[in-house]
Amino acid sequence: MMPRAALCLMLALPGAWALAQAPAPASPELREYAKLPVCTLSADGQRLAVEPCRTAPARKPMPRRPVPQIIQRMPIVKQAPQVAMPAAPPSPSLQTLLNPPNAPKALNNCGPTGCNDANGTHINNAGPGTVISPSGKVCNRNGAWVQC
Repeated sequence: MMPRAALCLMLALPGAWALAQAPAPASPELREYAKLPVCTLSADGQRLAVEPCRTAPARKPMPRRPVPQIIQRMPIVKQAPQVAMPAAPPSPSLQTLLNPPNAPKALNNCGPTGCNDANGTHINNAGPGTVISPSGKVCNRNGAWVQC
């Protein structure tokens, strides 16, 4: 057992009880290290108050306190009303898919008055970059191509 005076002294000094409970260091270096004061900061907090010093003993972790677990219900999400889809547009015919109405057409047999298209229809010149189709539409011409 420990003498009563030593026990009172250990309780009065912080960290003394931990030192008393720790096993005695084996090597001379460890004994010298154990004699050093615990590291603390100076008054300005920029440097150590005393050097050399030793690290503070490890603290016991704080006991965890129970906290009630609160599980809230998920909010009820109302579904949006069903909306009727609009009717699908009529599908284009195969002829329209193969020959779109605004697709560029190749020209050939061009002369001073105009050119012929692939079907042999004559298209009249109307000025730089423009031609007039047989139906009277003004179309754009780019080299050997025309687009209405």
